[in-house]
Amino acid sequence: MKKTTLAAALAATLAASAGSHASSQEEALAAALAEIEALKARLQAVESQVQDQARKSQEQDRAIAEKNRQIQELVENPEIRHGPDSSGDWFNSVEIGGVVEFEGSYEDPDDGDSSSDFVIATAELGIAAQVNDWVGSEITLLYEEDDTDLEVDVAIISIANPEGPWGIVAGQQYVPFGTFETTMISDPLTLELGETRETAVLAGLEMDGFIGGVYVFNGDKDDGDDDVNDYGAVLGYSQESDDMSFGVNVGYISNIGDADGFDDFLGDEIEDDVEGFTASAMLTPGPFTFIAEYTAAMDDFDSTDLSFKGNGAEPEAFNIEAAYGFMLAGKETTVAIGYQETDEAVALELPEERIRAGVSVGILENTTLSFEWARDDNYSVSDGGSGGDTDIITGQLAVEF
Repeated sequence: MKKTTLAAALAATLAASAGSHASSQEEALAAALAEIEALKARLQAVESQVQDQARKSQEQDRAIAEKNRQIQELVENPEIRHGPDSSGDWFNSVEIGGVVEFEGSYEDPDDGDSSSDFVIATAELGIAAQVNDWVGSEITLLYEEDDTDLEVDVAIISIANPEGPWGIVAGQQYVPFGTFETTMISDPLTLELGETRETAVLAGLEMDGFIGGVYVFNGDKDDGDDDVNDYGAVLGYSQESDDMSFGVNVGYISNIGDADGFDDFLGDEIEDDVEGFTASAMLTPGPFTFIAEYTAAMDDFDSTDLSFKGNGAEPEAFNIEAAYGFMLAGKETTVAIGYQETDEAVALELPEERIRAGVSVGILENTTLSFEWARDDNYSVSDGGSGGDTDIITGQLAVEF
């Protein structure tokens, strides 16, 4: 009886324990399922955020792609910027620039007193506009103290095929007779002999480094005819690479007497037109620059117009120059030397020989300080000159904008 009762009691206890254990397992399983559901909810929320970010990113990519397309279209089709519907943005096609050069000089001739002066050597303002794909225009105002009152120096209209090699320039311009390159302050003597500003029509082309052009004008100096019967031509070739560039040019003009350097020495009417020829070359290997130029009349002037030793003069000039550019204390610096010579040009008040040396330093952005020493060997008294030498020291502060 006691054994039976004890067994029954033990069985009841085990049953109760089993029931209690089963209940605990059910509760644990329910908790685990609840936690899984919570994790699934969080995963769905994260997945939704990722999809939303991806959608926004795709929208941003599409917007960027559209902007890039619009920019490319503006680059490839400039008429969109400067077409008839963009009159309010006309200023986007206008460029304005200029230069101011302040100079101080000291001259010491062999015979006579020395002199010194401060001048505004150049005050120039240029305005250029690209009116449309084909047409552009430019106006330049110039003032040179003691030499040129404020005036319109250049006023041109240019027409050029945007997809072709040719173009036409009409207006007051410096015709392409000579290049007159220099790395120094003073102008080369070739410029004094050949620079020619006229109201002209120039037609030219450029292709694969070659340039060519012809021009016509009504010259200031003529033989009594007031007609557009003066003309000239230019031919050149240039090439440029990463470490070297070079260019050569030759030019012809039907009357070199129309050059600006003759204005003070020839009357409005001359006996005969005198043809002119010019040739120039420029080479820049690395930091070096070499310049050579020759300009000359191709025949004698009439002795009543321009004489040399009692005969008709046949003036000519050449310039050779060498320069080296380097960094000095972090500033762009150029040193240069040059030699120039003229022949039968005493009537034009040019020296027979000139040697010069110079240095220029870019002291600030677009601001250059330069110095030059030159010695002029004047024509002898027997040739009609003053004789002797003249030393000239010049300093210049130039600002470009």
